[in-house]
Amino acid sequence: MNAEELKIFIPGPSGKLETQIIRRKDIQNKDIGVIICHPHPQYGGTMAFPVVRIIYKGFGNLGYTSLRFNFRGVGKSEGTHGNGAGEREDLISVCNFMLNENFGVKKLLIIGYSFGATIGASIADEFDEIIGYVAISYPFSLIPQFISQAYVNKPKFFIMGENDDFTSLPILKKEYEKMPEPKDIRIFKGIDHFWSESEEILANAIFEWFKKNFLK
Repeated sequence: MNAEELKIFIPGPSGKLETQIIRRKDIQNKDIGVIICHPHPQYGGTMAFPVVRIIYKGFGNLGYTSLRFNFRGVGKSEGTHGNGAGEREDLISVCNFMLNENFGVKKLLIIGYSFGATIGASIADEFDEIIGYVAISYPFSLIPQFISQAYVNKPKFFIMGENDDFTSLPILKKEYEKMPEPKDIRIFKGIDHFWSESEEILANAIFEWFKKNFLK
């Protein structure tokens, strides 16, 4: 793989943010960067979570600049939990970093898992460069304050396990129906909120959706 993996601390609104990046060396070939957002910090969510790690590595292996990071107060990131609003600011800082550094990134795909899905989807209209988002196990019933910001006219992909006990399927389907096109949804049988031992199935579904929407 013509890439290198870097650990970088970038400036954030409440201090340094710990990030890990798979950076393309042949930056002229692929101009889409991928940012993955981790689950809720107050429930043990970090960028080391298996779902986050396998998607991060997978896009890097496909040849894209891929970044995962810890929200404020997690791991070695400075600051304290920001009740969602602060984490939105963190992600905006990460997006600016990806676009303004010498990574050759001109477009961004945001992928969020659980709490990270609410944050990722909520900033999709903050940048023209964001081409769409993936929301894994979006906890609609637990963190409703950012739902309205997820209604964007960009490609979006909602993925959930049918046994998810953080949001019911009826709630997901109700909110999904309100979403403007373009949009996609996929429900996996026998899988709960944590995707244990199903991370590769999840990642492959995302890769397929990405190729269908952005590699035409």
